[in-house]
Amino acid sequence: MAYRPLSPLDTRSQERWRAMAFARIQSGPYVGRCVSVVEFSDTGCRIRDHAMTCEEGDVFHIMLEDVGPIVADVRWQNGAFIGISYRKPLSPQVMAQLHATLEQPLQQRMARLMGG
Repeated sequence: MAYRPLSPLDTRSQERWRAMAFARIQSGPYVGRCVSVVEFSDTGCRIRDHAMTCEEGDVFHIMLEDVGPIVADVRWQNGAFIGISYRKPLSPQVMAQLHATLEQPLQQRMARLMGG
């Protein structure tokens, strides 16, 4: 399936998946913070958090559902949305695991993220 850009400014060539996923920041000033992941790929993701303020070049570790920790670089921020790239792309096996995890019920995944 070919990636469909969100706008004329979206110049990505690789596919991204839009899904409700969760992540936890594991280092930096927002350590322990849970964020929503609105789209992801093997090379990065777009998260949403209304309270975080990041700058291009900021670095933190993120746990994306059951995957990670992943070293992430902030590429941009636009309001509540933050674009991050992974220092190392996720392998096809890890992507398959992530897709399988996202098929689980939302409430079950949130409880696991919150440690319950």
